Amino acid sequence: MTCPIMQIEKKLEALGLPLMDLDRAYRANAAGARFVSHLAVDNVLYLSGTTPTRDGKPYLTGVLGADLSIEQGYDAARYALLSSLAAVKYALGDLDRVRQAVQLIGFVNSAPGFHEQPRVINGATDLLVELYGDRGKPTRAAIGCQGLALGHSVEVVLTVLFGGEGTAPPLARDHYVK
Repeated sequence: MTCPIMQIEKKLEALGLPLMDLDRAYRANAAGARFVSHLAVDNVLYLSGTTPTRDGKPYLTGVLGADLSIEQGYDAARYALLSSLAAVKYALGDLDRVRQAVQLIGFVNSAPGFHEQPRVINGATDLLVELYGDRGKPTRAAIGCQGLALGHSVEVVLTVLFGGEGTAPPLARDHYVK
């Protein structure tokens, strides 16, 4: 018997947004960084920062206000959140266990003088609201920075409140460092 697709996954499927295989992505570890995918404290799930990937490759890399438009940054933020949702799915086994998006911190690789970070990070928060409604509205910060790992344009850090029991053990990136 196969598991039924849950409601949030049905919404992602309808949007044409597939979740990546988190374990496979962690094994690639192109950045060589040391961290874990997530930590659960009581019923709060803290996620490590995620960047936009599509078809297993970095997506929309570059600098906002120089290489990329606000619209491209918005799309990059959407895909960065999709990477976060892959970590939530891995940790909880079911995206429907999310009760509330608590906080989203977005970093935008920005050219000097670029001040549209909130509009870029809207790509992530708009997707949360599209999927979860009001419980997808987090507290939020949109921060401009100069430089992100591997030339990524956006990185998001998501924290969620969840229901139900148990989480999968976190994946450790340092385990895969050679």
